[in-house]
Amino acid sequence: IADLGWYVAGRRLGSRVLRAMCKLTLEPDSCVSDTERMFTRFGTRGLAFAKFVPGLGAVATAMSGVVGAPLGGFLLYDLIGATLWAGAGIALGVIFHDAVDSVFAELATLGRLGAILIVGLFAAFLTLKWWRRHQFFHELRMSRISVAELSRLRDAGRPLMVIDARPSESRARDGMIPGAVAFEMLEKDATGARNRGEVVVYCACPNEATAARVAKRLISMGFHPVRPLAGGIHAWLDAGLAIERPG
Repeated sequence: IADLGWYVAGRRLGSRVLRAMCKLTLEPDSCVSDTERMFTRFGTRGLAFAKFVPGLGAVATAMSGVVGAPLGGFLLYDLIGATLWAGAGIALGVIFHDAVDSVFAELATLGRLGAILIVGLFAAFLTLKWWRRHQFFHELRMSRISVAELSRLRDAGRPLMVIDARPSESRARDGMIPGAVAFEMLEKDATGARNRGEVVVYCACPNEATAARVAKRLISMGFHPVRPLAGGIHAWLDAGLAIERPG
């Protein structure tokens, strides 16, 4: 029932529900892009194993609604995934029940110290996640360009090249900034594109994580200057600016 609720929310609210959900995960900066890559490769079949990937289960069900997956296919593969998930849990319980019982018995003998140990391990896990994310942002630290500034530069006729770093399904669903070039097309033939002025990269993930990664890669390919678009495609859409559909 919960999965169906997320599916309906994705169908009605679109990408907004994905952004809200990803902010609550332990990996908010890669949440959207990871889910989009899964759907690009497997479609709704990915629901069969999505629950086994931390942070992907609920987001994948919402993504099914966002991309307009048929309800029948969603229910089928979601049921398969739920069955596999429950079956795996039962199987692990049967196989390792003696070991689990001994661990809980040991913790029970430790009393309060056991509870402190569990809380300490969980706190250490969260601290490690925070540190990795801090390091990630440190590596991707670079100046951003706002939607308002990009719009002004375009209106002024400044030489610009706008790069879309999202998967093709996202471009088809949400549209593109007019004149933007898909990053994979630029990768195939970057000759002659390096002298087209400033480069702006955008994506659809929190904190412009994918755009910053692509910006770093473009710099290594000889493009300069390169800046991610603050807020990505959603900031562009929220500003009420025009988009175009690929094709």
